[in-house]
Amino acid sequence: MTPPHFKTAIKYFDYLAKKFPVMCASDEFHFLPRAEKASDYYDKLDNLEAESLFETINVLKEFQKDFSCMADNENDLENLIDLELLKANIAGVLIELERNLSWQHNPLLYIKIAFIGLDHALTKPFSDPEELIERTISRSHKIPGLMTQAVNNITTIPDTYYHAAIAMLEDCEIYLSETVKNIPVGKSRDLVTALKTIASSLISFKKFLGSIKPVQHREFSETSLKSNLKDHFLSSKSPDEIYMIAVDERQSISIELEKLRSQIDPGKSWQELYSSFYPSEAKNKDLFSLYRGEMEKMLQFFNEKGLGKDILFSPVEIEETPAYLRSVRGTASFGAAFSTDKREKSYFYISIPQPGQKKPEEADNLEKRFNREYKFLTAHEIVPGHHLLDSVRRRIKNPIRRQIESPLFYEGWATYAESLLIKYGYVDTPIEKLVYYKRRLWRSARCIIDSGMPSGKIKKDNAVVLLTASGFSQKEAENQIYRFQLNPGYQLCYSLGQYEISKLQEAYGHLMPDELFHAFLLEGGQLPFHLIEKRLQSINSGFIKGR
Repeated sequence: MTPPHFKTAIKYFDYLAKKFPVMCASDEFHFLPRAEKASDYYDKLDNLEAESLFETINVLKEFQKDFSCMADNENDLENLIDLELLKANIAGVLIELERNLSWQHNPLLYIKIAFIGLDHALTKPFSDPEELIERTISRSHKIPGLMTQAVNNITTIPDTYYHAAIAMLEDCEIYLSETVKNIPVGKSRDLVTALKTIASSLISFKKFLGSIKPVQHREFSETSLKSNLKDHFLSSKSPDEIYMIAVDERQSISIELEKLRSQIDPGKSWQELYSSFYPSEAKNKDLFSLYRGEMEKMLQFFNEKGLGKDILFSPVEIEETPAYLRSVRGTASFGAAFSTDKREKSYFYISIPQPGQKKPEEADNLEKRFNREYKFLTAHEIVPGHHLLDSVRRRIKNPIRRQIESPLFYEGWATYAESLLIKYGYVDTPIEKLVYYKRRLWRSARCIIDSGMPSGKIKKDNAVVLLTASGFSQKEAENQIYRFQLNPGYQLCYSLGQYEISKLQEAYGHLMPDELFHAFLLEGGQLPFHLIEKRLQSINSGFIKGR
């Protein structure tokens, strides 16, 4: 029998899909669910008019009351977990709309919606070419209106968001130009005209930004971080606890790096060993060929561990980061497919420096890092990391767990996936282990910065030192902190998520082999860790019901 809360949950997802069709269809906006009905609105854009947003806030609070009431009268563990997920998801949306107020001070929000929406219209599965053209024209015509909403809503712009918006606008202009060029001659004059209208609206929006003097960036407050952790992530850990977890991890990782340094070459620092390492497999191979070959190897290897190609939902491609995303995405990122349509691809994006974008030395350092870390990046982004996790999520029959993602579980699992290369012997040389621990040192630094800066435990100068000590140049460290400020509260998810998964395995791994433990984690959905623990505790009592 279908649980009664499913009906209300589906109404909730469908409501958000109609209000925010771009954000719900993209993994860029982690506070919103992956509401599947958004695929019905590839011709629409999100409505960010102030009056509409206030109406949405009121509707969400009614859903929140409904789910709380249902939870108060529910005894079944799995149903209670569903309801906790729904309440947390609503909390995340409300925090964004009522407290963070990005729609009032972050122009990036509008630019992202416009161009992610345009990209989706052009690339998502379609029944016939005419459908693609019509929906793209429709979204193109709506982008100037979205930019007008931005002008009406934005009052002040912190300098971090201001400079990021200017950079993204420049990238979007390149993307738009490339898109127009790639439309076959005679295919759709109306489409070309619509795209050129977007270009005009970007010029106007840039003029608007030029008329505003940016203010000093407002640091993410400790109160906001606590609320996000407690209400949205459903984490039992306080910022202080997370900070200490990361500090302790950094100390233990530093010991491991020293051990490996002594083993490899006692006369050199681990930073020198890392910088001089260049995998033989990477020689005489272009970057994309290297990663595509590695992906196939890992698919085969992890298939034997129950974490490979047999459970993938749809294909994944390794491609250069689209022009419009270059300034706001990391140098390596995952673009998850949205729908349950198996024709839809996922993407592992790699950002290659564009001419004039970076100094030759910086570009060379980035390429070398991609080559040194290719095994771990492949594991993180594809298998057994993000792509596998997303494939399992889209197969889940429970509509709530299929449509809700958790940043803490999402990034925690992908970071944990890197450790499996060591555990299962895929990586076994001392120098490759050193690369692994270098990456963990970097993650712990990000966690320290993200959890410590809101309370003042760590200042920006100290954050730069932490990152340079993790193997980055001064300039690279400053750029990373700049990017962290665009999405505060997210960077701690990597180390904390891995920590929580490892603790669960320590406590409950003896109850089942690794393959079953991993299946249990993944097939239950992206749950907060205390709820996963409740499910694990119920194993011996026989309360777990298959979902």
